Amino acid sequence: MKQKRIKVEGKEISYFETKDNGHPVVFVHGTSSSSSIFIRQLIDSALSYQFRLIALDLVGYGKSEVSDYPEEDYTMAGLRDCLIQFSKELDLKDAVYVGHNLGANIIIEAFNDLNNPKGLVLLGAIPFSNPISDQVFLKDTFWDIFSKPGIDDSEVHQLASYFVEEHTNYPDFVPEIIRRADLKTREFLFDSIKKGKYKDQMEVIKEITVPIAVYFGEYDQIFNFDYLNTIEIPSIWRSIIHVLRNVGHMFFYESPADFNISFEAYLHSIFD
Repeated sequence: MKQKRIKVEGKEISYFETKDNGHPVVFVHGTSSSSSIFIRQLIDSALSYQFRLIALDLVGYGKSEVSDYPEEDYTMAGLRDCLIQFSKELDLKDAVYVGHNLGANIIIEAFNDLNNPKGLVLLGAIPFSNPISDQVFLKDTFWDIFSKPGIDDSEVHQLASYFVEEHTNYPDFVPEIIRRADLKTREFLFDSIKKGKYKDQMEVIKEITVPIAVYFGEYDQIFNFDYLNTIEIPSIWRSIIHVLRNVGHMFFYESPADFNISFEAYLHSIFD
């Protein structure tokens, strides 16, 4: 696995890539996060040997450059364009796109402008209606902390605690990736959502015909599983939401063996 950089619309975007050939699988992180959360997929020998795994840091996140125009680049539309242009720069075609948290929403926004995507994987994510439903988050207070531009150290650790099951220790790197995100990313992303400056993703998801795999952690503290369970996803893979037991929002890191086996089966159903 190598960490690389590429210019996307004038900004340097950092990304991991396991190899430069093979079927492409693109991982997109969510808010207050980075590509590092996918490390246990990127280093999995079965996955990395068979597929070209790519995980990027969106503009303003991780080791990518921050934006001089945050009011444009950190919105849902701006991050959508970052993903589209990144995929074009790497000349990605027939890829599977995997999104965690709001990374999945960014992929849904971009989906029809990507080059013949073969699959979509939602990890701990819910497609947004427009306007967004008040049932998306488990608590009203989540909106406030996730959208807060400046957060102090106690709030960083509070935010990190939501990534895993309640009363469980979160990985040491989680506070660091939260701190690395440009403070303005939260403010402008959630402001664009609040103002309805995004597609009705419920409608987009209904029109997607490639297999959509949906995974959720049993003890996710952020998103409302009961609400997700009511959403119509006509092309859902194996006709179910795959719930991983005894794990939280970052289940693919917490329980990689269980997730990776299922994820590998999904990729074989796409590419074989």
